[in-house]
Amino acid sequence: MGDDKDGIVGRFVGSFAWHTSPIDWCEPNYAVTSSIVEFYNTVSNAVFLLLPGLLIRLFDPFAGAHSRRVQVVWLLNIVVGVCSAYFHATLSLAGQLLDEFGILWMLGASFAFWTPKRLLKRLPRSVFGDRPEESFEKLMLCSTVVLTAMGCFWPFVNSFFLMITSVPVAAILISDVVRCRDPLARVVVYRCLVFWLAAVAVWLSDRFACGLWRRLALPGGHWLWHLVSALSAYQSIVYFVYRDAVVRSAAKDGARPAVTVRLWPSDRWRALGVAYVALDETKSGPAEMNGNAGEERCKNC
Repeated sequence: MGDDKDGIVGRFVGSFAWHTSPIDWCEPNYAVTSSIVEFYNTVSNAVFLLLPGLLIRLFDPFAGAHSRRVQVVWLLNIVVGVCSAYFHATLSLAGQLLDEFGILWMLGASFAFWTPKRLLKRLPRSVFGDRPEESFEKLMLCSTVVLTAMGCFWPFVNSFFLMITSVPVAAILISDVVRCRDPLARVVVYRCLVFWLAAVAVWLSDRFACGLWRRLALPGGHWLWHLVSALSAYQSIVYFVYRDAVVRSAAKDGARPAVTVRLWPSDRWRALGVAYVALDETKSGPAEMNGNAGEERCKNC
């Protein structure tokens, strides 16, 4: 029997050792404390803990009346924050994989839950059958499992793959923003796209222009990527949840309560307010959401 250190168990245990990840971000190691490898990249993950925690609270009425799937995705956001903090605190390979797999499962769940109906209707019936939504959810689950397994063997491709998956989300948002009737929902889409562009620019600059950050005497840009990507991701989720709820309410002739996009702490905080989906108290009866009313608020969803 070979040395256990060279076996699967040995490699698994070894992956938790510090500095075993092939990735080392631009921030200088141990610049603030000897206990944390990348201090700013670690503490910036607080946004993935605090923001989803608030959103779970804000979405509670909606989740009780419509679907608790959104709460699952907020919990996955928290998992991402915890795993990312562990990764940057240790730069271990296990931390890297946990971070990337957390993002992968959050994306997989989001695609499975809220891919637009108009896109699912285009899927070949010979493959997806008469219930494309259910079949697509199963496909996303299987794909996420396979990609997770592949990531264990080729971890270097994970980060680039995860960045690429944001492109179709942005494309859907851009195509929808000109059709969406709800003014606050449009604000959410615009803010999401702005933060997405900022996130892509910051991520690339940290990976390929580290010298620029060093000349500016800044600890790289990945910590800033955590902030802007979290703001972009949560707003995309808010919009897709809103659109899905509107379409489903219209399809069921008002069987579900009407919804609207709100900002916390006030709708007047267009630039800084935290967006969420709330039950629309101004529409108390099914007649408010029957026929094409829901589709008019989010046309061609």
